[in-house]
Amino acid sequence: MKSPRSWRRRIVGATASMLMAVGVLAAPAQAQSIPNVDQLTAGSSNAANAVERAANGAANNANRAWNDMARQVNGAIPKEAGSSVPYNPIPAPAQNPAPAPRQAAGPWRPAAGQPVAPGHNGEIRVGNRSYLIWVPRGYNASRPTPVMVGYSAYQDSTENFRNYSRLRESNVGRDAIIVYPRAIGTSWEGSATSATRPGEDIRFVRAMINDVQRYYNIDRRRIYATGMSTGGGMAAVSACHMADLFAGVAGVSGAYYWPVNSNCQNIPVAFLAYHGTNDTLTNYHGGVRRGTRYLGVPDLFSSYERRNGCNIGRISKTPLSNNATRISATGCKKPVQAIKVHGSNHFWWYNPSTANDMWAVLSRVSK
Repeated sequence: MKSPRSWRRRIVGATASMLMAVGVLAAPAQAQSIPNVDQLTAGSSNAANAVERAANGAANNANRAWNDMARQVNGAIPKEAGSSVPYNPIPAPAQNPAPAPRQAAGPWRPAAGQPVAPGHNGEIRVGNRSYLIWVPRGYNASRPTPVMVGYSAYQDSTENFRNYSRLRESNVGRDAIIVYPRAIGTSWEGSATSATRPGEDIRFVRAMINDVQRYYNIDRRRIYATGMSTGGGMAAVSACHMADLFAGVAGVSGAYYWPVNSNCQNIPVAFLAYHGTNDTLTNYHGGVRRGTRYLGVPDLFSSYERRNGCNIGRISKTPLSNNATRISATGCKKPVQAIKVHGSNHFWWYNPSTANDMWAVLSRVSK
């Protein structure tokens, strides 16, 4: 195990405060803001494990019907296998989600002045929460602009995720408005570490997108999400419970606990999963953590094969860089891909460039 001092020597321009641990559902969001986008760097999973916090219980007012089902399923599983279904998950989405704000006939018109100028960062409050925003330099109010939502990892700051993800510096930041919602308790729903009630983060994300539309001409057919670790789990929540809003998502070293992929809206959504085969916090093939099952990448891949109407089991494999393989489902209504990074741990990657690669796929997908 390398010492913290050794890790700091590897990271250009980083500070000790950026050694963020990402406990139960997340992993260390440790890739840093480095001038060379193709350079691979990462964080210390050992540091994450050392400071992992006890998970918060799920909300007390969760769906009773789900809990009844969970008790039946868990009762049929041998104790030594651990619990497969957690109690109090995210409730099933409403059959008729809140509609997007309607625009008057004709060209889009802002409801308020731009709070952040093109080519700049800022922070905007909506209700009792806020989000960071990046507006691309080429933003033109006469043209609808796609939106990328970026979710930070557990115990990581929103600013740190914005910096090391390098979404702004990638093709994403060239083409899209990027919004980084601030998590409550540095976690997201669907996670055992969540500090929010089921559905609370979902409502905030919807309100955030509607708020962005007040100031900027956004393309509501091209809204996407990504995230690291627990943030990757929240990206999966976006695909599952907000499929009416999101066209596609990409989870990076995602923590895919059962609630992030249960009771999903039956709407095809593009799904990409970037994951290391030697991930020591969220195993590529899934497992049990704190008595709660989390899904492996193959489980999610199969789930989206069915949901997106793919040719089940008929996949293609292509090399990506010198250390990764792209596994793609075929015949799908929306892309389903797993980017398998061989021998790698719980990282956000620059080689292959995670941000540019996901944008090459997702930017071509629309509702």
